[in-house]
Amino acid sequence: MKITQREIVERQTALHIELEEEDLEPYVERGYRQVVSRIRIPGFRKGKAPRTIVENAVGREGMLSEVLEFMVTDVLDKAIDSQNIEAAGIPEVENVELDPVQIEAKVALSPILDLGDYRGIQVEEEPVEVNDEDVQKQLEDLQKFNGSWEPADRAVKFDDLITMNVRGSQEGNELVNETDSQYIVDPEATNPFPGFSSSLEGLEIEQPSEFDVTLDNEYSDSELAGKTIHFEVVVKEVKERVLPDLDDEFAKTVADEYQTLDDLKEKVRENIALEASRARDQEYRERVLDELVLTADIELAPILVEREMGHLKEHRDELVQRMQITLEDYYRYTGRSEDEIDEEMHEQAVNSLSRSYAIAALAESEGIEVEEGELQERLKELAREGENGRKLTSKELRSERVKNSIRESLVVQKAVDWLVEAAKTKPNDSTEETTDEEIDPGKEGDKNDG
Repeated sequence: MKITQREIVERQTALHIELEEEDLEPYVERGYRQVVSRIRIPGFRKGKAPRTIVENAVGREGMLSEVLEFMVTDVLDKAIDSQNIEAAGIPEVENVELDPVQIEAKVALSPILDLGDYRGIQVEEEPVEVNDEDVQKQLEDLQKFNGSWEPADRAVKFDDLITMNVRGSQEGNELVNETDSQYIVDPEATNPFPGFSSSLEGLEIEQPSEFDVTLDNEYSDSELAGKTIHFEVVVKEVKERVLPDLDDEFAKTVADEYQTLDDLKEKVRENIALEASRARDQEYRERVLDELVLTADIELAPILVEREMGHLKEHRDELVQRMQITLEDYYRYTGRSEDEIDEEMHEQAVNSLSRSYAIAALAESEGIEVEEGELQERLKELAREGENGRKLTSKELRSERVKNSIRESLVVQKAVDWLVEAAKTKPNDSTEETTDEEIDPGKEGDKNDG
């Protein structure tokens, strides 16, 4: 195997590989075994034809084509090992030829990374505050939830629940046609179209009404943007919301544990504080990780960033498909151009990769590891509760690949937890200087000093 490696530029290099006859033998043999089991050669039982006969029938290139993906991956792995390249990620194959066999690929090298003074990262933690207005808003939401709808013999008002027949069309093209449709009249509603709900106010029961709604030029559906939709509506029934009084009796109807309105208020305040604390903690972790990336000096290979951007675009395209809109509509809806979104994705890709590599380097620097007991406990949790809505099978839980993946995720989690706790430590919290032991991850188990 002849390997030519180009100069390393921007943490990536290129390989040109030429395979000689002795290099090809195992791949030709593998291709022959796959082909001979599938084709019929006159005079031979299926799967029993000699290699020379099969090769004459399908050609050597045909047999290599059968195992092309395996061959390219295997050859690149061997070439990277022989050149002592510290590769990051999967090589990007640029060209493959079969006569003679030649492979060209770009290889990303492991980033150059200097964590800097990550132990000196200090991020102030914002206090969690719950004001009376927050509590009152939650109580009013509970009041609405426990309210009832009573018939009202009057014109439509905001916050009513109405039953109506509605038809909407644009230049003869019918867009809406519903009978006995129930609808809460909310001026902020955008269903079926922005401005529709606001136009219902003042309509009389059993009085046929017509009105137009003109959509904004920036409306998400480009075919309807700026267009006027004509509606014909007949309100069949109007119901108004009747709210219970906010008193001790109301508190008892919410749950048996509340005897007074003050009991309910206290629980509402606790719940708001808990939710706010969780949001604050997540936001704090993000700020600490941002500081880690800013403190570190990281040089990434461009193809790593391009590959990460490719993943982001795949997620974007899946979202667009689920929304059943075009990319042009998506750009219109977000209010950004394709170039602006690409620039944002580039920044997001760089930040995501920088975080991942910085956290891994921090874990290595601090000797953060996962004990076997911790791994087994996590495996039990996944067997019981699953992850992303799916329980792992017994076979998956025994797989070394799965175990290694879970071990890596636990190391990342522990490294981030360590960094977050270290960032909370303030120099003025104690008259003594903070020692390594105070923030040493070894407290979670026997670890190496960082």
